[in-house]
Amino acid sequence: MNSVPLVTIGVVSYNRLLYLRALVESARECINYPNIQWIVVDGNSVEPGLREYLESLDFVQHKVFIDCTHAEAMSRIVDMAKAEFIMILPEDVQFILKGNWLQDMIEVVSTRSDIGHIVFDAQRRVTVQRLFGQRCIQIMGHRYFVPYTRRRYEVHQTSSGREFLGCGNTRVPIAPAGIVSFGRTALWRQLGPWGTSAAQGTVANDSSLGAEDYMLNRYSKSGLSLRAVMMRYPVCADILTDPRGTKARIRGGKRRYGRYMPPFGGNIYYRIWDDLEVQALSSTGAALAFEEIVRPIGYDLPLDSAGNLLKVSVIRDDEPYELITPDAQCTNARAV
Repeated sequence: MNSVPLVTIGVVSYNRLLYLRALVESARECINYPNIQWIVVDGNSVEPGLREYLESLDFVQHKVFIDCTHAEAMSRIVDMAKAEFIMILPEDVQFILKGNWLQDMIEVVSTRSDIGHIVFDAQRRVTVQRLFGQRCIQIMGHRYFVPYTRRRYEVHQTSSGREFLGCGNTRVPIAPAGIVSFGRTALWRQLGPWGTSAAQGTVANDSSLGAEDYMLNRYSKSGLSLRAVMMRYPVCADILTDPRGTKARIRGGKRRYGRYMPPFGGNIYYRIWDDLEVQALSSTGAALAFEEIVRPIGYDLPLDSAGNLLKVSVIRDDEPYELITPDAQCTNARAV
C-alpha cells in the first residue's frame, strides 16, 4: 500500500492529439510521484489516431469518451476523483520541469488550509511584474504605480526548500476556469459543479463560455476566505504554436483555428529542465516568467519588439481554419 497521498490528475481532451501527446509524454518524464489516479475525459474526438492513442495508455485508469460541455467534463473529473488533492489540466499544456515538485505542492496545500489554488504554470513576464512588481494604488477606479516601491509578498518554503509566493489580493484565490488548477478536491465539490451560461459552451468549442464566471460567483457567495500562491519555478506551460501567441483552437467540432503543427522535438514542444538547471536561469522578477523558462525546440517564441510574449486569446470564426477530419464539409476551409 502506498504511504503517500493519492493525487487525481484529470485531463480535458478534444481533437488535439499532438498537444495531448506532448502533455502525457512530458508528464511521464516530469512527474516523480508514485500514487496517481489518472482520468481523461474526451469529448468524443474524431481526429484520426487520438482515441487509439488514449486507449494505449495503460497507466490511465479512467478514459471517458462522451459528448459533453467543457464544464461537464471538468465536473465529471471531480466526481470521479478518489483523491484528496486534484490537478485538472487541458490537453494543451506541456510539463517543463522534472523532479519532486508534486510532493511540495501537496505539502503546501496540506499545511495551509487558507490556500485555495497553486499557480504552477508559467506566466508571462508582464503578469509576474503585475503580481509581484511595482506597488500601485487605486484612486477613483484608476491604477497608479508608486515610484521606487515593490509589492510585498509572502514566501512559503517547503521542507525540501521549494518556494511558493503569496499572491495576496492581486490574483483570484481559486482557479475558476478549472483547468490548470491544483488544490483540494473537497473545495471543488463544495463550490461546484461548473455551469455555463452559453449553449455553445462545449468541448467542441474549446471554451468554458461562462463556466469561469459561474464559479467565481459561487466562490463570492461561499463565505470562504482563501488565497493563491505561485511557484517560483513553474512546472508546465501553455503550448503555443501560432506566431500570434495562441494555441490551435477548436470551433464547431470539426474546425481548428490557429497554427497546429507537430513538435520538432519528438513528442514534445519545449525543453524539459531539472531543478538544478532551472535554478541557474536568470529572472527579472520574483518568479521565472514564461519568456525566461520556456525554450521551444526547433522554433522561436512569438515575442514583441520588447521581448515580451505575444498573446491572442480570441480567434474569430471568420479566420482561416483546417478541417479535423477529411470528410467534414466546410466552405471556407484552407491551410493555416
